[in-house]
Amino acid sequence: MDKSNPLFRAKCTVIGAMQYGNDGRSIRAEMTERLGQYGIIVYDHYNKPFVEAVREDEDRREYMKSLLENGEYDKLAALKNIRTFDLKLIDISDFIVFAFDPKVPTCGSWEEFFWANRAKKPIFFINPSGKKTTPFWVFWTIPHKYIYESVEDFYQVIDDICTGKHPIDNERWKLLKPSFR
Repeated sequence: MDKSNPLFRAKCTVIGAMQYGNDGRSIRAEMTERLGQYGIIVYDHYNKPFVEAVREDEDRREYMKSLLENGEYDKLAALKNIRTFDLKLIDISDFIVFAFDPKVPTCGSWEEFFWANRAKKPIFFINPSGKKTTPFWVFWTIPHKYIYESVEDFYQVIDDICTGKHPIDNERWKLLKPSFR
């Protein structure tokens, strides 16, 4: 791990389908491992880094599903601080990766996407179904150079940034000096 890497100790949150997605955990685990090789810290919604945070493990997810199925809406609504912690991950991240699947509905990911955009954070939008199937609104929100058709294309850009082959776009990147990360 080269500490001259401009993304060394940068913080990233991976967003994408959780409630209806079958791949939410595995894409986050894969990115944590791959980006970790560059010294990038990846925040995971399933394993929040906060001292005290609401659990989102499989037992908690099953509990939330049962509340929804049984019409226990007040109890479900009482868990709303999950949203607060998830948005805080966006606040403390240097960049965001959106693992998008157009076939899987997601709600929180879109709020996190627009939340990150308001802060003008770099958002890497990965749509394995192809750039041509990306919602119009994404093109109107982030520069299309941040839209990728595969996870490998995204990793290549990260590798190029970390090895100095690709300069950081200062329009969106607002990295702290390494001594402050």
